[in-house]
Amino acid sequence: MMGCGSSMDNNNVIEEPIQSLDRWQRDDMDPAEIIEEFVHLDERISKLEATCPGPRMATAEAWVEHLQSQRDTLLGVDSLDLALNTQNNEEQLQQQQQQQQQPSSTQPHQYSQQQSRSNLLTSNEIDAATPPPIHHPPLQPLSVNAAITTTSKINNRNTMQLNGGGAIPRGNGATTNSVGGAARHANNSIVANTPTQDLAKLAAHLGIVSDVNKASTHEDFFANLSESALYLTSIQYYTEILEHTKVRLKTLTESYNELNELYVHHDGIIAFISGGTYMTRLEENLDAQLESARDVRDKLGSTLEQWRICGTLLRTSATSATEALKQWRQLGKTIDPKIKIQLALECRTALQASLISVECAQLALPHVEIKHVSNRQLLAVKHCSTYMITDIANMSRYQHTSKVFTSFESNMSKASMWLYEMFNKTLRQDFDNAEEKVRNLAKTLRDHREEIFTAARK
Repeated sequence: MMGCGSSMDNNNVIEEPIQSLDRWQRDDMDPAEIIEEFVHLDERISKLEATCPGPRMATAEAWVEHLQSQRDTLLGVDSLDLALNTQNNEEQLQQQQQQQQQPSSTQPHQYSQQQSRSNLLTSNEIDAATPPPIHHPPLQPLSVNAAITTTSKINNRNTMQLNGGGAIPRGNGATTNSVGGAARHANNSIVANTPTQDLAKLAAHLGIVSDVNKASTHEDFFANLSESALYLTSIQYYTEILEHTKVRLKTLTESYNELNELYVHHDGIIAFISGGTYMTRLEENLDAQLESARDVRDKLGSTLEQWRICGTLLRTSATSATEALKQWRQLGKTIDPKIKIQLALECRTALQASLISVECAQLALPHVEIKHVSNRQLLAVKHCSTYMITDIANMSRYQHTSKVFTSFESNMSKASMWLYEMFNKTLRQDFDNAEEKVRNLAKTLRDHREEIFTAARK
């Protein structure tokens, strides 16, 4: 993670068991031990609170929902639901009209026929009733190397399922009718069913990496194949980042639950000693100031998680861009056409990882304009990635693409460093100041309660 909030991720705070409240109430513990337990517990609460597990958990939950929504849009789930609802409404309307026209004795049989037809909606009917899903730029891949090795597996799996039943895999192992990649390319079975490795074999067979004329002839065809492959890879990236984000959410939830458990025992001690009321006016004032300071700190902690997500994504994008540029340059020094094609495909995958990451970073911080990142350059990189296979044979295009990739790699590294520097100059300082105020107020209140509790137990 870019350093954004990295020092705040100390979630393993609970190290010792908490004394049971029934022992305090049975007077099995010395009053001094009870107060000592309170002080120790209050210190542990302050330490865990500094990680802001609650606010960060809320931000992570919202991020998971947003990613899920983005991936569902990419898969065309919303369009599928709309098509099914429209179809069902039409069937119900037709059924009502027929029920009014036909004798009552035939209604059960007709209802069964209408219901069967609505449940057996074919892929062609869905495609005809539903517009293709809008292709939004997908989100961050978590591993460039994993993406390279899994792209072929994904495409092969999708090819088998598309050929067998017109379905594409969901992240949880379920399937949805062909409104994703299949519906998007329903009129082009070659594009929809050509895995990455088949593309490499086809490119080598046609000799497009060594013949400029052949490359020009098949340019649009291979561009369509590239778009299809990148589309399927995008779905895989959505699934990967969703799973990793859910792991992050689980960790924050565990910390949040630990903090709530500490609060219960903390409040139990206070209620046991003071009866649940403030014992002095100073205690009441300090507690009110502490709650106000915590509110400010927690709001900053929520924002801290957004910057952490954005920083992680930008660093991933920069790393992927560097890997892509390295492979593209190595491609220019390679003679074997098959190796050239393989390097180009790996370069394309790394570029897709970088593009997804940076656009996801922009989604994580929508109100922050990330310096060194421009939509024009992102579109240029996407265009070069789409036509990469056929641009290899054309030296002028290869050199132009090299310039685009070099500039992109440099700008992504600059953007990553810029965000880190901006974070340290702004949010980091604000959060540290807010946390210091909370820590000082908590210590003052802790010391005061220790004093009045000790006096009350004598």
